Amino acid sequence: MVHHLHPFQESFWSPNATLDTIPNFKIGFEVLHKKLKQSSDENKVIANYIKQRIAIEKAHSASLSTINPENKDIFETDVGAGLKRCFEVVRAESDESAKEHAIRAENLHTTALDPLLKFSIRYDRVIARAKKTTEDQINHFEYLVKGLEQSKIIYQAKCKALLAVRPDYKYTLPVKGVLKLGDTFTFHSREEIFIWLNDLYFEDDLVISQQCMLERLKESKKVEGDHCSAIIKDLIQLNFIEPTKNSSLEYKRMPKDSVPKSADKHTEARSFSGFLNRWGSSQSKKDELIEDMLVADRNYRSTVEKVDKNRTLTEEALFMHYEELENLELERIQTIKDVFISMAASLSNTIPRCKETFDNMMLYQETLKPDKDVQFIVEQYRTGRFCPRPILYENYFHGAASDQLFGVPLEEVARVEGTMVPHLISEGLSVIESGYSHSYKEEMDVVWTTSLPLDVVHKTREELNHGAPITADCLQKYDQLLLSSLIRLYLLELPDCLFTFELYEPCKLVYSTQDQDKLIRLTSITKLLTTLPSPNYYTFEAIIGHFYKLTKEQKDTKLIQALSKSFSHILVRPQIESTVNAYERHPQRLIQDLIENYETIFTKEAHQLQEENSTRPSIVIPPKKPNSMDDASSVRSTNSFSMMNGRASVDSSRTRRSSILSFMRSSQSTPTSSSLPSSVLNNAPRRGPAIPIISSSTLFEDPDEITSDSTATLTPPLSTPSNSRKSSFEPNKSDIPGHTNYMIDELASLDSFFEDEDD
Repeated sequence: MVHHLHPFQESFWSPNATLDTIPNFKIGFEVLHKKLKQSSDENKVIANYIKQRIAIEKAHSASLSTINPENKDIFETDVGAGLKRCFEVVRAESDESAKEHAIRAENLHTTALDPLLKFSIRYDRVIARAKKTTEDQINHFEYLVKGLEQSKIIYQAKCKALLAVRPDYKYTLPVKGVLKLGDTFTFHSREEIFIWLNDLYFEDDLVISQQCMLERLKESKKVEGDHCSAIIKDLIQLNFIEPTKNSSLEYKRMPKDSVPKSADKHTEARSFSGFLNRWGSSQSKKDELIEDMLVADRNYRSTVEKVDKNRTLTEEALFMHYEELENLELERIQTIKDVFISMAASLSNTIPRCKETFDNMMLYQETLKPDKDVQFIVEQYRTGRFCPRPILYENYFHGAASDQLFGVPLEEVARVEGTMVPHLISEGLSVIESGYSHSYKEEMDVVWTTSLPLDVVHKTREELNHGAPITADCLQKYDQLLLSSLIRLYLLELPDCLFTFELYEPCKLVYSTQDQDKLIRLTSITKLLTTLPSPNYYTFEAIIGHFYKLTKEQKDTKLIQALSKSFSHILVRPQIESTVNAYERHPQRLIQDLIENYETIFTKEAHQLQEENSTRPSIVIPPKKPNSMDDASSVRSTNSFSMMNGRASVDSSRTRRSSILSFMRSSQSTPTSSSLPSSVLNNAPRRGPAIPIISSSTLFEDPDEITSDSTATLTPPLSTPSNSRKSSFEPNKSDIPGHTNYMIDELASLDSFFEDEDD
């Protein structure tokens, strides 16, 4: 069984989340509450109808009971006549009908109207209270964002002012997440050092002498004298202790909220230089600018942490709010269903001759499914999937990757960590995989398909998002479910999905043709993957490889389908969500193909081609605005000629990945061959299309309903034996002169003709 978030939790977020620098929580929130206002009005309409029906039933009962024929005593003279008896039976029927209508009105009131009115009052009260609470939380977040923007502006202004006076200023970046005390101890946070200091300072110690500290270090930590002096010096420099005013040989412990002193050499010399140059304002101004910048930096950093913490609290509040509203809407529909059934039962019991009609009413009520109505609300009013946008601290001098992990682009993480796959992914997958040996099959099935509460995942995220290196040891304390949820959240918070927004439309083209050959499809997928940036490619391979090994051991196709559904929107999604792409199935089909054909797609040849693509210089197309088709053709021909002869210009300020798919990113139509110069057509290799022609008939099909061809074979395979290894998606070297430069030449020629519209 696949465990998903509640439908409301998945659906009412900003459709432009990937473009928003600051999360916009109000879009989905307001759309959902507008729909729930309609639900409240529906409750009132139904209640008013029942009130009117009760009133009519009572009025009809009163009317029947007041029927009193004139001169009824006339029948008293013929006591034994049969007509009198028959008339009395007719009169009695009116009295009985009056009682039946009165009973019906009472039953409708007690079994239908009262429960509906009570629920409607509670429904409005709960929604109003929950809306106010959540709206206050969102407004508070937006208020903090304004303060964040102001602190960032001040910080950047201080940095610019400093660089204007000191262009040679170098910001000292400490070793990422590491605090060293001498050459003996290494810590990853200030909190660890404060805990360690408990061994040196007893509870009653407000001040400790240097001699006493040295003795305690030697006794408890087996540290030699020279190292002790270095440790004390570093503790003073990092502002954990400071000499007392009475003696430089006595130290008092600093509070936990103290900040480290600047390690910048210019800051350290500020007091001395200020003493020597007190009469000169230039050096003093420079030192003040440095100090002002550091203060603004600390304020900006603390504000970012505060706002991002509030962001996570707001997301948690919205998750709880959406779950509460969804449960309330389910209860509303079930309550109204019970009301309708009670009405049908009341009518059926009081008027037997109408039983068939009322039985039909009750049968129709059975078709009312609360969960289906909730799903209808989601399909009609959804705004966007949950895609969190972290608030990043961006240092003016070294960027964001050195101070946090979540929300930082993969390329920056790879640069800082020195690895293609983030340590959180690689080490996390290793820890999860090592736990499989101690898990039952049922436990392994839900590791990647179950979502833990967001507040639990956010707490772990906060523990690991301080910039310190992530190792397997620090992840061992978390269970498998928590680690998988943490990796899922990390992938969601990336500024670009792992498959990149750029390849979403080309991927749709791959799956747009019915009855396409499996070999062609897998070859196209391989080519798409090799155009990814290296960190994206190898991270993608690590995740899919983990899924492949998990499903291969269990030989469970249902688990493959569950993983594809669970991770399709996480790994492959459009940049902007809409009502059209919300139900496209090709992301799910792609993940399923990758898991099932992992060894066929991620081959050595694919790795080699990806490396060639990643090291290829960006092709820059000069802007042009031709006045005629002839001018355009001439410009294209000139650019193509220069690029194919190795004279493509490279602009470091405008870098983009250029590939055979670049012309597909702005349009789904393919230019005809008549628009290309004849020289290119004559020299171009004759190859079958790698991307099938688009057909909208398969874009929305459920992959679970597509019958796979069990007899399909991959001939020839994408990876050949080692004695004749050759990439199946590379042209035959014997057929193409200058085959080593073939790929670059082909890319250059194609990119010179098909420009992106956004360029």
